[in-house]
Amino acid sequence: MKTFKTTAAALLALMTLACTSEQKPVSTVREVEDVDPATGIISLRDYTIDDTITIGGKLYKYSCGLEHVDSMPTVINSQGLEYRESRVRISVRRDSSTIFDKTFYKNNFKDQVPAAFLKSSTMVGVNYNFIKRDEDRSALYFIVTVGDPDETSDGMAYPLELKVVPDGSFSIKKAENLETAPISTGLNIDPSEDAV
Repeated sequence: MKTFKTTAAALLALMTLACTSEQKPVSTVREVEDVDPATGIISLRDYTIDDTITIGGKLYKYSCGLEHVDSMPTVINSQGLEYRESRVRISVRRDSSTIFDKTFYKNNFKDQVPAAFLKSSTMVGVNYNFIKRDEDRSALYFIVTVGDPDETSDGMAYPLELKVVPDGSFSIKKAENLETAPISTGLNIDPSEDAV
């Protein structure tokens, strides 16, 4: 997750620099938060990831993203910083049909995350779990993380595995084996497609 945020921030900084005529040094500081100047309330930056996965010879398009929520009460983390709540949205399509479309809030994971921790945490990330593709090519696997929104803290985080099967049903459990970025190209292709 941190590698993804670092890479995205670096690419955004380079694109911004390329689009301006004035030369400015590229910042190496990751910007994953926004602070409201009027209130001092911090929001995690919204993002969306779109990709495709082939399962059993059929192409599935997924979209997963994190977005802050202005309409909910704020969270005070263990360092006393005030954050807006965040939520995670995940959708999966096959051809023109939506087989899964759900928004998750931290309370959706109250069976997996201790209640005391939920009070000072929020949704902090979502991504596809590519390592799981080597173990099970019958479903889509996402990592959804509930944690302290301040990356610089030593606060805990609970990575949870969301399994979505082609019929649209899903299950949630504690994530054990995860990798949220492809370690080589082509991992999203079903091996049966390679033989064609």
